[in-house]
Amino acid sequence: MNENKIEKQIFTYPLLFRLIFKFGNLLVTLFLIVYSLPLVVYLDQNNLLIIPIVVSLFIIYFINRYYFNLYKILPYKIVADDDKMTCLNFFLSKKEVIVYYEDIESLSGGIFENRISGIMKVCDGKIAICIGFYHKLTDSNKLATIILSKVKRPLYDEVLERLISKNRKN
Repeated sequence: MNENKIEKQIFTYPLLFRLIFKFGNLLVTLFLIVYSLPLVVYLDQNNLLIIPIVVSLFIIYFINRYYFNLYKILPYKIVADDDKMTCLNFFLSKKEVIVYYEDIESLSGGIFENRISGIMKVCDGKIAICIGFYHKLTDSNKLATIILSKVKRPLYDEVLERLISKNRKN
């Protein structure tokens, strides 16, 4: 583990992305329901209308399932200091999750796998919890750098090897 000092830093999402991450599924669900209502009304006249109705229901199901899983792991505020990250403001929850860098067991997604987008997951092996954050988090690259500089050396080497091997393939 590196011994460089990190001052307390706060990472949050801009207002637009907080709204999207909190309520995006409601907007899409509402749109799909409004789209499906006329189809249901005319279903007795054309049985083929069942196909777009079923597709809409599957989309509603999978989007909402994705969002409910996201609500569990996505804090809207992360406070990072020298030895831990404090994750706050989860959707509809007052929980506070403290992840110590030394307890981080795995890093996946996003920049940890050399991808431009996607959720980055940080998993704590000691308390068996994962938290996630997106690139849209203010200074997310800075947070990823802090995490990488503070995790145990074997995990750092594993992430570095993944990044190098992906670059070789490209």
